[in-house]
Amino acid sequence: MNNFIPSVNMFSQINQAKYFDTLNGPFKLDAISETPNTSFKDVLAGMVSNVNEEIQKPDELLTSHMNGNSDVDVHDVITAISKAELGVSLATQVTSKVVSAYNTVIQISV
Repeated sequence: MNNFIPSVNMFSQINQAKYFDTLNGPFKLDAISETPNTSFKDVLAGMVSNVNEEIQKPDELLTSHMNGNSDVDVHDVITAISKAELGVSLATQVTSKVVSAYNTVIQISV
Protein backbone atom coordinates (compact mmCIF):
# COMPACT_ATOMS: atom_id res chain seq x y z
CA MET A 1 0.00 0.00 0.00
CA ASN A 2 1.28 3.43 -0.88
CA ASN A 3 1.71 5.63 2.22
CA PHE A 4 1.22 8.82 0.25
CA ILE A 5 -2.30 8.02 -0.91
CA PRO A 6 -4.86 8.34 1.87
CA SER A 7 -7.63 5.79 1.98
CA VAL A 8 -10.73 7.93 1.80
CA ASN A 9 -14.21 6.74 1.04
CA MET A 10 -15.71 9.74 -0.76
CA PHE A 11 -19.29 8.55 -0.45
CA SER A 12 -19.13 8.28 3.32
CA GLN A 13 -17.65 11.79 3.43
CA ILE A 14 -20.42 13.19 1.24
CA ASN A 15 -23.21 11.54 3.23
CA GLN A 16 -21.88 13.04 6.46
CA ALA A 17 -21.56 16.56 5.07
CA LYS A 18 -24.16 19.01 6.35
CA TYR A 19 -24.72 22.67 5.89
CA PHE A 20 -24.53 24.13 9.34
CA ASP A 21 -26.05 27.38 10.45
CA THR A 22 -24.52 28.14 13.83
CA LEU A 23 -27.34 30.50 14.73
CA ASN A 24 -30.26 28.17 13.99
CA GLY A 25 -28.85 24.64 13.62
CA PRO A 26 -28.36 22.57 10.48
CA PHE A 27 -29.87 23.66 7.20
CA LYS A 28 -32.56 21.24 6.16
CA LEU A 29 -35.18 21.35 3.49
CA ASP A 30 -38.59 20.97 5.02
CA ALA A 31 -40.81 18.29 3.57
CA ILE A 32 -43.62 19.59 1.43
CA SER A 33 -46.90 18.67 2.99
CA GLU A 34 -50.22 19.07 1.34
CA THR A 35 -52.68 21.06 3.34
CA PRO A 36 -56.26 21.29 2.22
CA ASN A 37 -57.73 24.78 1.91
CA THR A 38 -54.40 26.53 1.33
CA SER A 39 -54.89 29.48 -0.94
CA PHE A 40 -52.47 30.53 -3.65
CA LYS A 41 -52.03 33.83 -1.83
CA ASP A 42 -50.91 32.00 1.33
CA VAL A 43 -48.44 29.89 -0.63
CA LEU A 44 -46.88 32.96 -2.24
CA ALA A 45 -46.81 34.85 1.06
CA GLY A 46 -45.05 31.90 2.70
CA MET A 47 -42.53 31.76 -0.13
CA VAL A 48 -41.77 35.47 0.19
CA SER A 49 -41.39 35.10 3.96
CA ASN A 50 -38.97 32.18 3.55
CA VAL A 51 -36.92 34.01 0.93
CA ASN A 52 -36.77 37.06 3.19
CA GLU A 53 -35.45 34.93 6.07
CA GLU A 54 -32.84 33.32 3.79
CA ILE A 55 -31.69 36.76 2.61
CA GLN A 56 -31.15 37.93 6.20
CA LYS A 57 -29.16 34.85 7.35
CA PRO A 58 -25.89 35.75 5.54
CA ASP A 59 -25.90 39.19 7.15
CA GLU A 60 -26.42 37.69 10.60
CA LEU A 61 -23.68 35.11 10.08
CA LEU A 62 -21.25 37.67 8.67
CA THR A 63 -21.90 40.06 11.56
CA SER A 64 -21.40 37.22 14.04
CA HIS A 65 -18.16 36.17 12.32
CA MET A 66 -16.84 39.74 12.29
CA ASN A 67 -17.64 40.12 15.99
CA GLY A 68 -15.28 37.22 16.70
CA ASN A 69 -17.70 34.33 17.15
CA SER A 70 -15.46 31.30 16.59
CA ASP A 71 -18.48 29.06 15.90
CA VAL A 72 -19.18 30.85 12.62
CA ASP A 73 -16.90 29.87 9.76
CA VAL A 74 -16.42 31.79 6.52
CA HIS A 75 -17.70 28.72 4.68
CA ASP A 76 -20.99 28.98 6.57
CA VAL A 77 -21.31 32.59 5.41
CA ILE A 78 -20.58 31.65 1.79
CA THR A 79 -23.06 28.76 1.95
CA ALA A 80 -25.75 31.06 3.35
CA ILE A 81 -25.05 33.62 0.60
CA SER A 82 -25.38 30.92 -2.07
CA LYS A 83 -28.60 29.65 -0.53
CA ALA A 84 -30.02 33.20 -0.44
CA GLU A 85 -29.01 33.71 -4.07
CA LEU A 86 -30.80 30.51 -5.07
CA GLY A 87 -33.89 31.58 -3.15
CA VAL A 88 -33.99 34.96 -4.89
CA SER A 89 -33.48 33.30 -8.26
CA LEU A 90 -36.29 30.83 -7.62
CA ALA A 91 -38.62 33.58 -6.39
CA THR A 92 -37.88 35.64 -9.49
CA GLN A 93 -38.63 32.70 -11.78
CA VAL A 94 -41.87 31.86 -9.96
CA THR A 95 -42.96 35.49 -10.10
CA SER A 96 -42.23 35.60 -13.82
CA LYS A 97 -44.26 32.43 -14.42
CA VAL A 98 -47.19 33.73 -12.35
CA VAL A 99 -47.25 37.03 -14.28
CA SER A 100 -47.02 35.12 -17.58
CA ALA A 101 -49.91 32.84 -16.56
CA TYR A 102 -51.97 35.86 -15.47
CA ASN A 103 -51.37 37.58 -18.83
CA THR A 104 -52.39 34.40 -20.65
CA VAL A 105 -55.62 34.14 -18.65
CA ILE A 106 -56.41 37.81 -19.29
CA GLN A 107 -56.00 37.31 -23.04
CA ILE A 108 -58.58 34.50 -23.14
CA SER A 109 -61.72 35.78 -24.83
CA VAL A 110 -65.00 34.61 -23.42
